Amino acid sequence: MKEPAILETPSETIQTEKDNHKLELDIPTFTPLVNGEDLDIGKYEYFPYADKLITEPKVALRIIRQLKNGEIPSNYKDYIFARYCVGVEDTNANAIKAAYEAFQIFKNFSLKKRRKIMSDIHALLLENKEKLIELMIIEGHPRKVAEWEFSGMDKVCTKEALDLYLPHLLNKVAENGNESFYWTRRPDGVVCLNPPKNAPCSSSYIGVLAILAGNTIIIKPPYKNPLSTIYLWKEIIYKAMVENNVPLGSINIVLGNSIKIMEEWLVSKYTNDIIYIGDSKKGLEVGVRAYQMGKKPILELSGNDTVFIWKDAPLVESVKSLLDGFMGATQICMIPKKAMVHEDIFEDFKERFIEEVKKLKIGLPSDPETILTPISKILEFYDYLSDALQKGAKLICGGDRVNYKGLPSIEGEFITPTVISIEDDSKVKDMKLFNEEIYFPLIPLVKVSANTLDKKDDIIFKKMINLANSEKYGLRFSAWTNSNSYVKKFMNNLSKSGILRINSRHVNFSSYLATHGGLKLSGGPFGEMNYVWQKTSTLQGVSITNLKKKAEIKKGK
Repeated sequence: MKEPAILETPSETIQTEKDNHKLELDIPTFTPLVNGEDLDIGKYEYFPYADKLITEPKVALRIIRQLKNGEIPSNYKDYIFARYCVGVEDTNANAIKAAYEAFQIFKNFSLKKRRKIMSDIHALLLENKEKLIELMIIEGHPRKVAEWEFSGMDKVCTKEALDLYLPHLLNKVAENGNESFYWTRRPDGVVCLNPPKNAPCSSSYIGVLAILAGNTIIIKPPYKNPLSTIYLWKEIIYKAMVENNVPLGSINIVLGNSIKIMEEWLVSKYTNDIIYIGDSKKGLEVGVRAYQMGKKPILELSGNDTVFIWKDAPLVESVKSLLDGFMGATQICMIPKKAMVHEDIFEDFKERFIEEVKKLKIGLPSDPETILTPISKILEFYDYLSDALQKGAKLICGGDRVNYKGLPSIEGEFITPTVISIEDDSKVKDMKLFNEEIYFPLIPLVKVSANTLDKKDDIIFKKMINLANSEKYGLRFSAWTNSNSYVKKFMNNLSKSGILRINSRHVNFSSYLATHGGLKLSGGPFGEMNYVWQKTSTLQGVSITNLKKKAEIKKGK
């Protein structure tokens, strides 16, 4: 079985679309993978270092244009990290066919073999940790954010996780006389996975659990941001599968027009599941189409997570947990984006939180101290901020448009971390930041109060739960309290999210829980915590009668 090359650093000869001039370029090349073959067709896009795109965007873009026109600027390697090959017209169709044919074989691989594949993938993931983080940084993820993303990937198929999952894939549940009963999960078939633009590598990794269920996969990395995802699926996941003698088409990677590829997935009679990770509006549209076409939609969509701070919450830990909301400039779905704070602790919490926020640094992705990134929706930021201020919020800090050095700039791509205070909790439901996803560095602190001392805590807790239940999104909730009774209360009442964390970092990952999954606009009508091995399989009940035992029983009677 051929093992695909991932990064080819020696000089290569290619032809441009414009004039067929041969270029010798000493940069890595990333290519799609279909049926075990690298597809280097000579049609390329060029990927600049994120640092250069931020600091010298005009130069970086000019060099990309020159390369596409058949020119080789002398300094191109200072700005361009790699090139990647896009697909031709029939690439996706061939990938679908390859995945379907491979499934006919791979579905018969034993659960023991599939577990071995998972363990090998996890081992290779750990071996390639620094390489993956390096690629994420080149793509624009600050190191601290990339390391956090990797921490979630690490938890997907640990030994502890696999020990938990396997009994659910095949389990003898009961025996009655001569009859034995089993629950078994059957793989759906060909799984098509569309990861998001902002965190494609780490988000796509949940797809390995579809392999555990016995499925084959087609991955479509984002057209403009594919490098770390291609590396993950070729150099780690596919490599582990090759070493375990899987069929060639078990893993396929396609690049091209997203709308066209999705449409081909939806109409093909050979595809079964569509995993879409991204915006809620687009994701729900994909879900409806998939359902109409007889496919199973598995949706991982937007989030607007809340942290609940009870009056006895540990300040240091809870402040640190909410501070994670500024990772990636709040452009990540599963981070905390607002806090509901008990009135008794509100001022202390606000003071400590602001103190920590002011320490956050704006800088380039390569700077190990920064967690903030350029903002994709700057105009929307000011719209949301203005809406909140007009409806009673107060600006505490931040809100300035700056460049990567933190200096004021009308063309700056960054916003200083922004915190607002909402001291009338009755007004928050009318604000855009409560009803729509916050996708920029703006975190509201909501003071939850009671108008009477009589049963004050009961009133405040009920308000918090009502606010939680009225949210449109449902990825994660987290709560902080030192009271065992309120731990139970939060556990019993915060039910409208895929994951609930109590007294631990909101963005943490745990081996026994899925990394993804949400309700409402975060996951659609069938949304829940997402065990991908479960979502991409179908539960079947099996009854086996032991005929010899049946005869013995009958004879004994």
